[in-house]
Amino acid sequence: MSEKEKKCACGCDHTDNGGVCDCGTFEDEGIVELTTDDGKKYKFYFVGTIEYQGKAYSAFEPAEQVEGIEDDDLIIFELAEGDDENAELLPVEDEAVLDAVFEEFCKALEEEEFAEEAEELEPSDN
Repeated sequence: MSEKEKKCACGCDHTDNGGVCDCGTFEDEGIVELTTDDGKKYKFYFVGTIEYQGKAYSAFEPAEQVEGIEDDDLIIFELAEGDDENAELLPVEDEAVLDAVFEEFCKALEEEEFAEEAEELEPSDN
């Protein structure tokens, strides 16, 4: 697989819990099967999709052992135009774009984590 890999800085200590991040960020996300150009199939957790500079990017985290990819790597692809269900995933060739999209994903994950924590807080009675 020729896609670029990055490690996410979501602030928790990633360990191999069947591919689930310790912070629970990905526990509710579905597993998708991605197929390489040569027909090999791999299972990944779908992290999410964001828009950056008019293009859509999706991020995935391995749900099984994949040679050359660490358990806590965040794999980012550009979505080719078309049906979201069967969209072609394109590797991000430009390192600067990859870095910027990675940072946007990390910000979105942090915001989601803080929003979940805020929902869990109970209002104080004064």
